[in-house]
Amino acid sequence: MDAERFQMLCLQGHPADGGIGTLREKSLHRILKLYFEPDPALREQPFGGFVADILHPDEVIEIQTRSYFSLRKKLELLLPLRPVRVVCPLAAAKWIIWVDPETGALSPRRRSPKQGGYLDAFYELIHIAPLLGHPGLTVHFLLLDVEEYRLPGKGGRRSGRGIRREELIPLSLAGEWVAHSAADYAALLPPALKDPFTAADLHRISGRSETLCRRAIYTLTQAGALRRTGKQGRAFLYERIPDQRPSSASCEGGADVIPLKGNQRSKSRSAMPAAKQEGSG
Repeated sequence: MDAERFQMLCLQGHPADGGIGTLREKSLHRILKLYFEPDPALREQPFGGFVADILHPDEVIEIQTRSYFSLRKKLELLLPLRPVRVVCPLAAAKWIIWVDPETGALSPRRRSPKQGGYLDAFYELIHIAPLLGHPGLTVHFLLLDVEEYRLPGKGGRRSGRGIRREELIPLSLAGEWVAHSAADYAALLPPALKDPFTAADLHRISGRSETLCRRAIYTLTQAGALRRTGKQGRAFLYERIPDQRPSSASCEGGADVIPLKGNQRSKSRSAMPAAKQEGSG
């Protein structure tokens, strides 16, 4: 993990490559491509009937920020041809900035009270659950500190209706985890979660929503990392498959993930210079 280089890319900003796949390309997608492949000749290359974000002789790299449902068909066609690495960015700390749709003025940045983690990946991974056990598939998780620019809906900021995320700007790299096997996916579970456990146990220990916890358990079961062992009342019990237990630590606070110290992570910066900050004149 090269946190200094990643932060430098975030601060510099770079224009799009200009290929077919870069139309309306977002900042997060563009910076991640530059981080994983500095050579523009290897980016946005045709392969297998698609345009690959990055094409190496021994690997295809796809930067996937959302919409994993549509990614599944692409993986089914590419994996027989070449190993694929899917880069999955996740927000760790997030600062929210509202954009006035009429003037473009920006609100003061406010830190979200929510702290993200690797478990959040299962909101999307459920869509490619049957493929996670494929020997040619690697999922590369990145924890990022980000600024999220939002446009309010007709009901304003507080209504929750019609709110649109206009842009997600990466600020710094907080950690990473590379999953090649069922054991690696099982390590996404909180270390305090002991076998056997229910979905309610995962919900209580992780602090994540019940929906996300059910998605995580289903996905890990499909990936061969968990198995159902019985019931506790009306709830199913699950355990990590013995051969798939993480050897020493899990992602959240474990030795295999490199969380950065506070002074290594980015401070505030202006990510949309064309707009004016509210109250700045």
